[in-house]
Amino acid sequence: MKDHQLKAWLRLADTGSIRAAARSLHLSQAAVTKAIRELEAEVDAQLVLRSSRGIEFTEFGRQLTVRARLAHQQLELARQDIRILQGSQHGRVAVAVTPMVFLGVLPEVVRAFRKAMPQAQLKLFDGLIPQVLPLLREGAVDFAVAGPVASALDADFAFERLDMIEMAVLCRRGHPLRHATRWEEIAGAEWLMHLAPGSQHSFLLEQYAAQGLPLPEHRIEVASFGVSWGLLTRSDALMVGPAGMLTMPPYDALVERVPLAMPVPPLELGIVSPRGKPLSLAALRLAELFRKYLARPA
Repeated sequence: MKDHQLKAWLRLADTGSIRAAARSLHLSQAAVTKAIRELEAEVDAQLVLRSSRGIEFTEFGRQLTVRARLAHQQLELARQDIRILQGSQHGRVAVAVTPMVFLGVLPEVVRAFRKAMPQAQLKLFDGLIPQVLPLLREGAVDFAVAGPVASALDADFAFERLDMIEMAVLCRRGHPLRHATRWEEIAGAEWLMHLAPGSQHSFLLEQYAAQGLPLPEHRIEVASFGVSWGLLTRSDALMVGPAGMLTMPPYDALVERVPLAMPVPPLELGIVSPRGKPLSLAALRLAELFRKYLARPA
């Protein structure tokens, strides 16, 4: 597949019409149509269905779009790496980080990266691991610094552990259950949980179920730090979260630890990346900075 064919196909996928794709590429409609037909001939499959209402992608076409995006991204990264090796400080990096990272070392990492590559474009996403994995698969981010359940990661992801994060049951200041020491005392409370497959909370429930402990029945499923924190600090809901927040202003003034006698499994924090896809030189520099600052003694 040639580069101009991939560009034409991806622009068609983005715009949904040959006319719009041709206009955005500053090409004739005939040139875009020719590129699509060349692709269909090369893969020996019909990629689009044409009708008076426009075009519709076949399943072959949808699969090609996923692979073509990744291939085009890798070509762009190769061009970027060559420019960096030639002395350019331009580059593009997209990374997703979990809350304990953007509340912790992220500002230092960004400052160090800016010093090393002052003209690089940096794009940051925040999210928990269930939201991060689709971004990695699509190539929207180069890597993530997050807390996956490593044993639950699919084989297409690689994980490099950098730190172990202590976890605790958290509650708002003055919560009626703030002195509870037994799990049975708090299992019946309202809980905030991220329950997508592979999440830390799902893993926690599986472990407690295996131990024969009662599982919380009153759950509010949440998928963002902002929603979780707002409810944790302004309601009687409990949440398992990083113990580091108990010493991190301004969060330390709003929450406290429920002093359970039983341990809460720690969170593995590290770099998650698509297996078999090399990082760009700019992304490698950023990843090395995360290694440096997360491995630093507290």
